[in-house]
Amino acid sequence: MAADPERFIQYNKNIVQKIFRKKVEYHLDQARLPIEEKVKILIELQKIALTIRPKQNENDKRLVWQI
Repeated sequence: MAADPERFIQYNKNIVQKIFRKKVEYHLDQARLPIEEKVKILIELQKIALTIRPKQNENDKRLVWQI
């Protein structure tokens, strides 16, 4: 039994639309966060960045904010 190409296309179109809708909702939720929460998130991202690629030498200016 062959798959119906029209159904397949519509199904994928619905999935893509849902993904983009959820992405917009996520960004709106992030924008509504208080500044304190945004700073906490930024600090966590700084920590992750340093674990991925540690400082190479003393002149490396990357840091994690201390609050």
